[in-house]
Amino acid sequence: MDLEKFKILFLSFLFSIIISVIVQKVVKDFVEGEDYTKINIKKMMIFLIISSFLYTITIIKIYTNNLDRICYFIFFILAIIISLIDYYTMYVYDILIFSGIIFQSIVKIVNGNVEILVDSVLAGLLCALISYLIVKVTNMMGTGDIGVYALCAMTIGFKSSLSLIPSSFLVSTIILMGKFIFGNREKKIAFAPFIVITTILNIIGLDVFSIYLKIVEKIV
Repeated sequence: MDLEKFKILFLSFLFSIIISVIVQKVVKDFVEGEDYTKINIKKMMIFLIISSFLYTITIIKIYTNNLDRICYFIFFILAIIISLIDYYTMYVYDILIFSGIIFQSIVKIVNGNVEILVDSVLAGLLCALISYLIVKVTNMMGTGDIGVYALCAMTIGFKSSLSLIPSSFLVSTIILMGKFIFGNREKKIAFAPFIVITTILNIIGLDVFSIYLKIVEKIV
């Protein structure tokens, strides 16, 4: 193993430990009482370490710009926190959403490119508006998911955000079908994790909706 690969692996492992500890502590602060007793801490930490490790390696390899790396690392931490809290409590805290939106805006400003900032803001507004209409018309999601869509859209930009909502519904359908087949038939589901999973896949170069369209095209 050469020095560069060792460095990537070491940094990825170090970051995964740091991210996991931060996420666990923040989740503990937000999830209290009976909801917190439902959490299997050991399983959660294993999940956090493995997912953070794989995510970190991927980001380091794909993105060479340190500002992009920082942007996606901070997003990952906030997104995982939001997802876990929503999963265990069915609630999305505004302070976490606004913290993420403010951070993303600061990163775009520091980047010094006005077009990127405008692109990010438009992406957030577009997804917030569409998800708001979905909530009002269908009641398929909670109002907290509007903020999650806005944060995720700002992170990936306007072009990628165009497929964010349909992609998240595809991801949720696939996962829920799998859970249904294996006997898990929950009446209420947390939707934020599906939005976050879709966004993370997009960040690492996997557009779920485009993949779906290609599969349909081959079948048809």
